[in-house]
Amino acid sequence: MNQHGGYTGDNKNILDFSININPLGMPQTIRQALHSALDEVDIYPEIDGKSAKHALAQALGCYENQLILGNGASELIYLFPRSITPGKALILSPTFNEYKRALTLNNWTYTPFYLKKENGFRIEVEELVKAYESHRPDVVYICNPNNPTGTLYSLEVMKKLIGSLPDSVLWFIDESFIEFTEEESCDQLVRDGWKNIFILRSLTKFFALPGLRLGYAIASKAMITKLNRYKEPWTINTLALVAAEKIYDDSEYIQKTRDYIRKERQRVFREFQNINGIIPYPSGADFHLIALENNNTDWLLKALNEKNIHIRTCEDFHGLEGTHFRVAIKSIEDNNRLIKALREVMEASHEA
Repeated sequence: MNQHGGYTGDNKNILDFSININPLGMPQTIRQALHSALDEVDIYPEIDGKSAKHALAQALGCYENQLILGNGASELIYLFPRSITPGKALILSPTFNEYKRALTLNNWTYTPFYLKKENGFRIEVEELVKAYESHRPDVVYICNPNNPTGTLYSLEVMKKLIGSLPDSVLWFIDESFIEFTEEESCDQLVRDGWKNIFILRSLTKFFALPGLRLGYAIASKAMITKLNRYKEPWTINTLALVAAEKIYDDSEYIQKTRDYIRKERQRVFREFQNINGIIPYPSGADFHLIALENNNTDWLLKALNEKNIHIRTCEDFHGLEGTHFRVAIKSIEDNNRLIKALREVMEASHEA
C-alpha cells in the first residue's frame, strides 16, 4: 500500500508539510452543522445520501443523477475501475499512485506516460495523440492540478486534450485540488452533455476535513448508474452527509482561501528561489514540488525532522525518487519556519 496521510512518528512538536490541507481550517458553518448533528448519530444515515446529493447538485448546477458520493475520494478511485469492463489505461505521470493500485486490483493494465520536467510536466495535444496511437487506452487518467507537480490546465486546454482523442476514450479527471484555484472545473463539460468524462472531487483538502472522509464525482447519468451498481450501501456516515449539505454555503470562506493560497504560494515560491541547492517548480495548487540539486531527499528529511519539520519525499513517484520533495502551503508563520529551516540545512550542507 502506498504511504501517505501525514507524519506518523512520535515527535509531538513536528510541523507537517507533507499533507495538503487548507491552513484556514474547517469553515465555521460546517463546524456548527456537525456539532448540531451529533444527536443524529444514533440513527442510520440516508442509504444513498439523497439530501446531500440534492444540495451538491444545486451548488454545482448539475442533476442529482450525475453525482455519486464517496467515503473520501479514495473510495471512488477504486469504484471507477471496478464498475467498468477491464481494459487499458494511460496515466499521465508522475501523479498520485493510488490510480495504479486501483487499476491493478480490478484487472486493468496501465501504462504510465511520463511527462518531462523541462516542459513543466505538461502534455501537449500532439504528444497526447502520439501516446494514444502507441498504446490505444480505453481510459486516460489526469490529475488537475496534478499531485505532486502542481501542474494546472485551464478548461480550454482540457477541452482540446479531451477532444483530440476519440469519443470512445474515457477520461478520469482528478480535481481534488481544483477548489484552490480560480480555474473553471471540467464539470462544465458534464453539464454540456459530454459523456466520456468522470470528474473526481475531494472535500478533504480544501475544507480541512481529512478525518471525515468525504468526496464525490460528477459524470453522465449513464456512467453514474454503472458505478452505483457496484457501490456498497451506507458508505457515507451521518456527519459526512451533514457536511456535504453545507459544503458550498460559505462563499466568503472559499474566496478567502483562494486569495490566501495564491498570494502565499507566490511569496513562498520566491523565497524558495533564493535558497541555494533547491529548485522549486511553479504550482497551481496548495503545495510546491521542489528538486534537490546535489543531495538525497532521505538526508534532507532527516535534517528537517531534527528541526521539527516534516516534508513529503517523492520516493514512490517514478522519476522523482531521491531527488524531489513536496511541501504544503500552510500559515505564514509556519511557512516562515520551513523557509528558515530549509535555508539553514542547505547552507550547512554547502559548508560541509
